Parts: sequence; structure tokens; C-alpha cells
Amino acid sequence: MAGVPVRVLVADDQDLMAAGTAAALDSLSEFELVGVAASATEAAELAGLTQPDVALVDVSLPGGAEIALDEILCASSDTRVLAHSGVADHDAVIGMLRAGASGYVVRDAPTAKLAAALRDAASGDSIFDNVVGRGLIHELLDQVRDTNRARDERLRKRARIRSVMANGELDIVFQPIVDLVSREVVGHEALSRFAGRPIRGPEQWFAEAHAVGLGAELELWAVRMACERSHGLPADTFLAVNVSPATFERPDLLATLGSAHLDHVVLEVTEHAPVEDYPRFRSAIGRMRALGARLAIDDAGAGFASLRHILELDAELIKLDGSLTHSLDADPRRRSLASALIEFGRESGAAVLAEHIESELQLHELRRLGVRYGQGYHLGRPEPLPAAAA
Repeated sequence: MAGVPVRVLVADDQDLMAAGTAAALDSLSEFELVGVAASATEAAELAGLTQPDVALVDVSLPGGAEIALDEILCASSDTRVLAHSGVADHDAVIGMLRAGASGYVVRDAPTAKLAAALRDAASGDSIFDNVVGRGLIHELLDQVRDTNRARDERLRKRARIRSVMANGELDIVFQPIVDLVSREVVGHEALSRFAGRPIRGPEQWFAEAHAVGLGAELELWAVRMACERSHGLPADTFLAVNVSPATFERPDLLATLGSAHLDHVVLEVTEHAPVEDYPRFRSAIGRMRALGARLAIDDAGAGFASLRHILELDAELIKLDGSLTHSLDADPRRRSLASALIEFGRESGAAVLAEHIESELQLHELRRLGVRYGQGYHLGRPEPLPAAAA
């Protein structure tokens, strides 16, 4: 909009250079300096607070210029980032472009050239200062075009995820969990269903959300909905919700779970998400357990990660992956692996739940092996709560 100043964040720990840049911007009414950061961490914090139009990042910034760029874009996705470089900083500039920078401007550039670069960057243009090397211009142009396409795609995906939440295109259904001996319903797993475009399964939606930095936010949204609706479930049943390791460690998870009865909540950690730091993860689980929540290892037997989760996390519930329970009655190898996990659960005090039970014969074999609980279409399909109970 005409007359609105371009808001600029400067990330540069070299006092004289940063002061010179700040003075140049202060002398021009078309720019507003929103802050000067001396490190990658400080740059990300300021970007989150001020949402600048352009961030000018020194390629030798402490903490890493590429790290600063990534964190700035996570904190303020619409900000355009320019690398601030010397004439011999070719490798650093290329690295910044690959990380998502919209171009670069050389140090000691005249005020008029700096102003033009910032103005053009705010308008969406790719910026090059050919002092770095005329022979590199085509390489840099190609790099920035690729980077801008990737950046635009990331922004499009982020907008799509946010639209799902804003427009109520995420719903929760509940699949019964059954005692295989009594056939009584003892719990319900909350499962997400998406109405947004493109039409695809929840795994793909959550994978995309995690890829663009919104995974925990989408998970917490789904958990919040499940907990709020859980009051419509029978009081003597538990609620199982899926939570990734990264979301487990979020301080706002506990508040999100607050709308449910925590002593009736089972938190499922999946095989498909790695745990980077098991001691820290156990600490996060401990806070939940202290309030009555329990832990389940989902997809057990699907791969190495789930087996390590079982050994490291002392879960109260082990969920056999559907790849094990499918055709269990006819496949000796699946039956052997399932038997080993069931025996481990028996010795460690963890109950075992079999997923994807689709026939009475399958149920009979699982019960014979000692499986306590089960879920699957044979026992009950995922359904929304009745309107009166929701």
C-alpha cells in the first residue's frame, strides 16, 4: 500500500556495520527499522514479535545465518530474507539462497542501492548485487527461482492446513476398543477425518503439516476436539489420542488435555515418528502419568522404531500393528512375532491390543494367543458421537 513504510529487521552482530545500516534506514522515510538482532536466536524472536516485511541477515551471523533464515521464516512466513554479504562470500550466499533467501545485497552498498534492494524484495522480486561475481548471475537466478518456488509451495501448504482448522474441515470420529473375552467396549480411539481438499487420508494431512512446521499445531487442534467431545463417551471407558514425540514435549499439551479426565486418557506414540531424546521424552511422559494419563506404543511390530519405543518407554499398552494381525491365522511368521510381543507385554506388565481385527477367526486366534484388547471393523467402525451426546 502506497505510503506504508517497508518494515525491516537487521540481523548483524558487527556493531559498526549494523549501526551504519540502521542509520541509513532511519534516514529514509519509506522504511521502518523494527529491530537489530545480534544472533540467530534473537533474530527469530524479533521476527516473531514484529513480523517484518524484509530481514537483512549477515551471512556470518553468530548461531548460523541459514539457521536464522529458517527460524525467521518459521516465525514470520511472509518475511522476505536478504543475505548481507561481502564480495568474497560466494559460498555463504549460495547456502543462504538454498535455504530460502530471496537474494543478497553487498555490504557497504550505497544507501540508494540498499533502499532499492529492500524495496524490491518487499515487492517479491529476487535481488542480486553483481559485485559478488558477474559469472555467477545465472546460477544464482536459477537457485533463487527454485527457492522461491519451494517457498511459495510451503506457504500454499501452510495456508491449506490453516484453512482446514479455520473452516472446521477437521472432524473427530471414535472407534471402540473392546475386551476380547467379554466383548465389552472399554475405550475409544479418537481418529481425525478431513473434509478439505485434496481428498486424502489423515496420515497424509498430518505428514504435510509436520513438513511445513504446523504438525504440532494441527495435532493439538485434533486432541483438543477429541477431549472436548470425550464427555459424550461412557464414563467407564478410556479415550486414546495420537500424539507425536514432538507434540508430547510441547508445554501446551497438558492444557489441551485439560478438558478431558486425564486418568481416562491414553496417549499413543506412533512407530512413524522418531524420538530424538528418550530421557527428555520420558520426562514429558512422567508429567502426564503423574496426573493419571497412560502411554501406548502404536504400530508395534511395524518397524525398528516401535520396538525401541517398547524397550525405552515402559508403556502401559502395546498396540499390535495391523500388518501383524492381518491373516494372523494363516501366517506362522506373523503369529510368531505377535506371540513374542504378547509375551513381552505379559512379562513387563503391559496390556496388548490388536488393531485391524476384521474377522471372528482372527479374533479367536488373537484371544488364544493371550491378547487382551482389540479394535477393528469386525468389532466396531469409527463413528461420530450421536448429536445429543456431542
